Amino acid sequence: MAKAQAQKAQKGPDFFSKIAKLTKGAKAGILFACMAAVAAAFYFLHYEPWSASVTRLDNEVKSLNEQVTAEQTNLNKHKAVEEFIQPVEFTHDYLKRFLTSEDEIPRLIQIISDLGSQAGARVTLFAPKPAVPKTDYAEIQFTMNLEGPFLNVIKFFYSLSQMDRLINITSVDMASVPAGDSRVVMLRVQCQGSTYRSMTPEEMLAAAAK
Repeated sequence: MAKAQAQKAQKGPDFFSKIAKLTKGAKAGILFACMAAVAAAFYFLHYEPWSASVTRLDNEVKSLNEQVTAEQTNLNKHKAVEEFIQPVEFTHDYLKRFLTSEDEIPRLIQIISDLGSQAGARVTLFAPKPAVPKTDYAEIQFTMNLEGPFLNVIKFFYSLSQMDRLINITSVDMASVPAGDSRVVMLRVQCQGSTYRSMTPEEMLAAAAK
């Protein structure tokens, strides 16, 4: 034990003994240095990464808010456009119901002939011309001739206007013809007109290519 005490004496006073012998100013300086070291360690190891993370998140939130504002502005614009488009689409879809298809043209000829018979007029000619593609429909011009009493011809045109198809009469030429009964006005009518049909996929591709 005496040997250990001798070795301790040779090593000199321990750390705390040295601190105890220092002046108050030196002790204060050491304390300040220790506090500064702890503060620096706290700043670099904890506060700086946390502050950088907060700054990054703030920037992300700001960017997201800007995107939300931009999307809201676009949405408001789209709502205005949508309010304009909806009635146009409704009208377009409604009118498409009155377009015949390509294979309905022979049936249309028969329908017009039947309407003439029901009205008491005779359709002597219904000659459609080749279809002319437009934007999303095709126009079919035709020549139509019919004969019959005046009132029956008027009835036929009225029946034509009630069809669930779009038929446009562009010109009508009427001439009276001799009749057995002088009280009846017989007419010979020549018409130019047009009807419309939906376009085939090939015609739509061709129109899109143009």
